[in-house]
Amino acid sequence: MSEKKMPVMIPETDTQLPPVPHRGRGPITGLDLGDLEALRQPFYQDPYFRLRPPLRQEALLLSLELASMAYRLDLDAWMEAGWRDLSIQIDDMLQTGRLSQPYHGLRPFSYRVSQHHLRNRQARAKSALRERNPIQQVRGALRQRERSDTIKAVTLLHRHSAGRYMVAIGFMGTGSRFYDWFSNFRFTTEEGFHKGFAQLTDAFERSTKRIIFPDTAMEMGLKTLTLADILEEMQSLNSRFFLWMAGHSQGAAVMQVLCHRLMKDRRVLPQNMLGYGFASPTVATGQFIYDPALYPLYHVLNSDDLVPRLGALVHLGLCLEYQAGTSLRDACYGWNGEEDSMAHREALEPFLLRMTDTLRAIETCVAFCYCLLEEKAGEHLNGLMDKKWAITPIDKVLSFAGEKAQNMIEAFVRHARNGYRALASQSMDEDRIAALMKDMRPVVRQYTLRQLLSGLHSLATPPHTLAGEPPESVGAYSHIAIEGFHELRPYIWVKQRDSLPIRRFVETALWTEDSRPLPSFRKPFIRRQKTSAAYLPKGPMSRGISALRRRKKSSFTL
Repeated sequence: MSEKKMPVMIPETDTQLPPVPHRGRGPITGLDLGDLEALRQPFYQDPYFRLRPPLRQEALLLSLELASMAYRLDLDAWMEAGWRDLSIQIDDMLQTGRLSQPYHGLRPFSYRVSQHHLRNRQARAKSALRERNPIQQVRGALRQRERSDTIKAVTLLHRHSAGRYMVAIGFMGTGSRFYDWFSNFRFTTEEGFHKGFAQLTDAFERSTKRIIFPDTAMEMGLKTLTLADILEEMQSLNSRFFLWMAGHSQGAAVMQVLCHRLMKDRRVLPQNMLGYGFASPTVATGQFIYDPALYPLYHVLNSDDLVPRLGALVHLGLCLEYQAGTSLRDACYGWNGEEDSMAHREALEPFLLRMTDTLRAIETCVAFCYCLLEEKAGEHLNGLMDKKWAITPIDKVLSFAGEKAQNMIEAFVRHARNGYRALASQSMDEDRIAALMKDMRPVVRQYTLRQLLSGLHSLATPPHTLAGEPPESVGAYSHIAIEGFHELRPYIWVKQRDSLPIRRFVETALWTEDSRPLPSFRKPFIRRQKTSAAYLPKGPMSRGISALRRRKKSSFTL
């Protein structure tokens, strides 16, 4: 079936987003949040000859809604669409285990009490995300010294068909609390993955035995049902459960690390998973991964956005890059025509364009810090704490730095150098740093530090937005998903024997007439067809296939 002929849910000729949606419909796209057919389709062979779920615009838009909901925690439309068994995790606070639907004779009064508890959970979670108490902020920051635990995720379940269930996990990106940013700057690696993202995934995995699904357990006649139980069943080709994940920015990074661990450590089959990331950072070095493109994940990336170039070295899954142009910038970025603002952006843009990957970004940041220490000593860095910055994290970090702003910058440089060494297995090229500093000095001398940081904020933030405020307004990634779907350009990361991984683009789109669905694997399995084994990574992960074959299953679902 050709993806070009797929009905588009949002009129392409109308740039206005839908009005306030009806019950059970997403606030951004107006799609029915209970219509999940686009998420459960037979696998296709993509242009890279990997097997993966077909790319469909309906699935992309539903994932946009899920990723956005993880930020807002506005769950009414999801509950109205039949989603239930809600769990919300903010840091080490997990709220789970209350009935959310009137199943099996639950009395109306009890149902109203359950809804009241649901509202309380939402309120507590939103309050935790807007931490205002200075003491709590200090405690939160101190807690991040050794390990990052600022995971933020929402888990829900929907009955997809008779005896089949869809489990959705929405991962929130970096929050507004200043210590939410700490994990992003843990550039060193842990078992081949970005250390900060790996630690956030640890925090979520520790909760899998505590995230429970009471409505579904009652329906299935079980005493209890946890996410760990569901993941265990997803090792089977006949699993009744399917996992759908979505996330933005840091949330998309956690989604990638979790997908890897589910496949490698828990033996969850890729046929039972699907994930969509928006503004996804790179998460892995590729050192312990057979093929980064094998994962059932898609990543929508804005070419203007700096974040997808940062993190580690590679994405897991298939990337879909949107080449930003005037239409996107005019619709979403909100850049004003003031000459000063335009001058700041034009002066800084060449340095952002040099940040093509994490290593180049670290080099640029180190050179910038050296220029600040060299050229801005007359501005008295310690006096900057009295100023209010446009960038909230910078404002908070500087205020907590006290009289040690210069020491903080020097410590960041040392940390960045260690991260570079961990990723590249070599030290920075000092000649390259010197050349960068030579190019930067005129710009750093011309503008104040406040102007420089405000200009960086103006360049980096608008291209990174998922949805606007309110959610019905346009963000860069919502615009791309709705208006730019057929302009997405696919690429994968390919490992090199003696050098760093590289991107591999193809001119063929994922929705051409040549894309044909593979046979449905609900039919009897033909042993000579090695589809499932070919899909899974070789090495340690392939051991699960032999175990499954010994069970002599006669059929399975892809």
